[in-house]
Amino acid sequence: MGEKYEWGEHSVSDKDISLAGYGQHQTLSAAQAHCTDIARSHYENFIIANKFTPADKRQHIENIYAYCRYGDDLGDEAPFSDEIRWQLLDEWEDDLARAYGLPKGKTTPDELAQLEANGQAPVPWSGVPKHPILIAIAHTSTKVGIPYLPYWKLIQAFKMDQKKKRYETWEELRKYCYYSADPVGHLFLYVYGHDDEEMRAKADNTCTALQLANHWQDVSRDLQQGRSYLPTEDLERFGYTSIDLENRVADHRWKELMKYEVDRAQKWFDEGKTLWDDIDPLLAVDLQMFTMGGEAILESIRKQNYDTWKRRPRVGKLKQFFLLLKVRRLWKRAQRKARV
Repeated sequence: MGEKYEWGEHSVSDKDISLAGYGQHQTLSAAQAHCTDIARSHYENFIIANKFTPADKRQHIENIYAYCRYGDDLGDEAPFSDEIRWQLLDEWEDDLARAYGLPKGKTTPDELAQLEANGQAPVPWSGVPKHPILIAIAHTSTKVGIPYLPYWKLIQAFKMDQKKKRYETWEELRKYCYYSADPVGHLFLYVYGHDDEEMRAKADNTCTALQLANHWQDVSRDLQQGRSYLPTEDLERFGYTSIDLENRVADHRWKELMKYEVDRAQKWFDEGKTLWDDIDPLLAVDLQMFTMGGEAILESIRKQNYDTWKRRPRVGKLKQFFLLLKVRRLWKRAQRKARV
């Protein structure tokens, strides 16, 4: 997901876990400046928060990006075993619950629902977290009305990566995307003022498609970490074995398998396009950027004849330049539409 960000050191002992960043940047202005630094240190900020993003939305999106990046790096980059990374993510979940105002030891949506049923629910985002990113998240969530659930789901996805290294079926992989990708679309919808279940369902198509495109781009990298998102049932469909996978065999079976996965991701992108006309035209441009970026990855895989073992598919600088020009035209059109 871009260049590494130097978070500092996490402290792990038998008695306590202290995450990197605890106690730092404790005012809202400092916390949000910290989130901006994180967002601008990664190449994805072209998509996540860019010069086309409305000024009143930019900081919220940068805060959300920092939250996603920090959790992802806890799960993937922290120099610990999977077991310790799980504990770090547990602590991140605890601090999320603190930010929301949940009682100590209660972190799940079910526990929140029980508190609500008993008339004991906290004022949303009224707590005091230890981490500056969550100070910023509490502010954003209060301002635009984001609930607890999408943030919690993302942490569950990071946890899944610690224990689940293979997926037997498409349904299992789709469930992973439900936690790892779909909440991001929901967060964007909230930032732009959309709280609508049908819109969230449509946004899921784009988010799942983008997650799939990233998986198929990073098949080799993921395998180096002992992980594969290719469903076993799909390997079996094309007679490709787990031994072939470990040996990175790039024969006709592999190429047919990757074509199958690329085609499926494209269908999800196509389904997601049905949302564009229903939402804020400026948010529609963001979704079009997500889609164009993901489709460019799929096209790169096609152009190298589906051999993702030979080299990592990438979107070249010239292609990125033309995408930027297209986005600029879309943005100008959206601005005119928004003023009507």
